Amino acid sequence: MPPTTDKISFSYTTLNRQLEGLVWNADLSLQDASQAASQRRQAINEARASRPRTAQIEREIMIAVIVLYALILGSFAALHLYGGYVLDQQDRAKQAAEPAPTASEVQR
Repeated sequence: MPPTTDKISFSYTTLNRQLEGLVWNADLSLQDASQAASQRRQAINEARASRPRTAQIEREIMIAVIVLYALILGSFAALHLYGGYVLDQQDRAKQAAEPAPTASEVQR
């Protein structure tokens, strides 16, 4: 005869109470919760200790990338403005160097 629902729920409840203070470790073995908690706290503290230096390096890299990007955009803008200025000067020089058209050339 199969076990009744009351017996199954009772056995699960009993099992849960027995395993209440235990957690799974990385190698899938059970450990006491206080030991696992202390290991987690230690790992978190180690990560926090190394994090400020990493965060500073990341911040410096981001600033360097932004500065380089701004310099590249600025150089393209400067080339664009300088090219427009130079082309304008060349057009003026070309017009000044050409002789004025005569009346017969204008009629053609």
